Amino acid sequence: MKVLLFGGTTEGKATSNWLDDLEISHFYSTKTSSGNYESKFGQRICGAMNVEEICTFCLENKIDLVIDAAHPFAEVLHHSISTAANQVSLPVIRIERDGVPRIESEYVRYHHSLAAILTDIQTEACQKIVSLVGVKSLPVIHKTMPEASIWYRILDFPSSLEIAKEAGVKIEKLIVSAAFEGMESIEDLLLDEGIEAMITKESGYSGLLDQKMDLAVKHQIPLYVIARPELPEYDETITNREMLQKYLKRKFQLERKELAPGFTSGTCATISAKAAMKLLLGEELQQTESVVLADGGICEMQLHQNKLGDGFALCSVVKNSGDDPDVTDGTEIGVSLKWNDEHCIRFVKGEGVGTVTLKGLGIPIGEPAINPVPRKTIAFELEQLMADHELTRGVDVSVFVPVGKKLGAKTFNPKLGIIDGISIIGTTGRIKPYSLDAYMQSIRKEVDMAVANDNKHIVVNSGGRSERYLKNKFPDLDNLAFLQYGNFIGEMMNTINGSGVHKVSMGIMTGKAVKLAAGSLDTHSKKVVLDHEFLKGIAKECNYPEDIIEQVGKIKMGRELEEIFAFSEEEAFFEQIKKKCIQVCQQVLKGYEFELLLISNKGEII
Repeated sequence: MKVLLFGGTTEGKATSNWLDDLEISHFYSTKTSSGNYESKFGQRICGAMNVEEICTFCLENKIDLVIDAAHPFAEVLHHSISTAANQVSLPVIRIERDGVPRIESEYVRYHHSLAAILTDIQTEACQKIVSLVGVKSLPVIHKTMPEASIWYRILDFPSSLEIAKEAGVKIEKLIVSAAFEGMESIEDLLLDEGIEAMITKESGYSGLLDQKMDLAVKHQIPLYVIARPELPEYDETITNREMLQKYLKRKFQLERKELAPGFTSGTCATISAKAAMKLLLGEELQQTESVVLADGGICEMQLHQNKLGDGFALCSVVKNSGDDPDVTDGTEIGVSLKWNDEHCIRFVKGEGVGTVTLKGLGIPIGEPAINPVPRKTIAFELEQLMADHELTRGVDVSVFVPVGKKLGAKTFNPKLGIIDGISIIGTTGRIKPYSLDAYMQSIRKEVDMAVANDNKHIVVNSGGRSERYLKNKFPDLDNLAFLQYGNFIGEMMNTINGSGVHKVSMGIMTGKAVKLAAGSLDTHSKKVVLDHEFLKGIAKECNYPEDIIEQVGKIKMGRELEEIFAFSEEEAFFEQIKKKCIQVCQQVLKGYEFELLLISNKGEII
């Protein structure tokens, strides 16, 4: 199978990743050669193509499918792609980014072009205006309305500043912002200067359109929006990897060979931070960057953005989560670095990364939701690079996810007290695909291999973190003896039954243990949530005072129980949790010795 993919966007690179994971040969078409592109199964072609040229290319290269993942405002290209596909009788699908829903408000006004907006603003006699439409439109706006008082929000890059200078815009009329910086500075300007109108384009969440609309309604200032052009008809519009796979299976009978693994948001942030630090230190611009993972493997990623500004650097990647149904798959994750005078590595809030507001997450309240392991890996890479350059300086690390605020609302983050974005997570750096059938197939192979290599005692655990603790407890066991059940405890035990294993030691951390104790042999958060009444019942059975019972009823995560009760074998609460876990496991135990090991968040084992 061969695919012609029109890209040049985040969605285009995400689609190329998806096609790579499916091992599908494809051509990645962009108008210019700017920007990085590397692919296992993709080949880049550059240059604008008209209808005739697209038709010729498809016929000569025996293309089976055309995919349009080009920028939403590339109106001519969209129609050329559609027309050409129809002429050569090829299916054409659209990879679409999530758009910000339109709202009914007198303060949000959609127009078909910038020229129409400028005409409307002149008719309304608006004199104080803020342009949020991007630096490329700056010369046109400034030339059309030379007498108006217009502030222009531009990115803090030399090329943007040069465009503004050549257009004759005074420096005091420039709002120079870091990439993916929120609208806080704009709100101050609206109030201080009495702004009468704002201009933007229908760019979606990555362009902060939702925040701009909120400002317009809040302060009753008209926001003039260049509307996205109408798209042609497509065979199907697709927004994620799973939809693409279903389409390919239905249309081309394409069956998966095996599920593809992926990499965590922590790995993406670490690679972006390492690449940005190299730029900040004056090293040459690279197309890819790599880091060593916890298991000793190497992850190399193509850089999506790599830009150097005055005293800061910014790099990003497009996340590939593999076949795990992760909400951040295909999104941009990046890091902006800036020197500070504190002589330390400091994590500061970036667009789309949540803020911690509650205890129990291992991150100080008010800090960005970057988990401890990614913090350590990012700091390690930055410190190593500075040491190589014999430099000791402080640096601010701002991890950003342009659509993170929207995605965070789809996760459990709000319930955990993480607001306005996603979390940057990951312990091993890798993501194993979440599929019961495929997961258990691999587990069966691992069990068979362990037994075949004379491992009669195996240790099962939920993941990389608990496995490290258990390997310290059982240093004499072979690596093959350690198996991960993820969330599928019952399925794991059924797989072990009759396998020839004599003894099973099961490690489980507190968060999963409280779900297992309540009767759930599948502990995934999509299947089961924290049962507060069950936990309060255990506390009552153990005769704890009423104030302790009330604390148990208010926890957000199972690990917070370790802050209420001492984690020890003598503590009645954890003794009961462990006892009930064993009782649930006995439902599926058959013919082998079993022990359960309860693991704290600090790695203590009882």
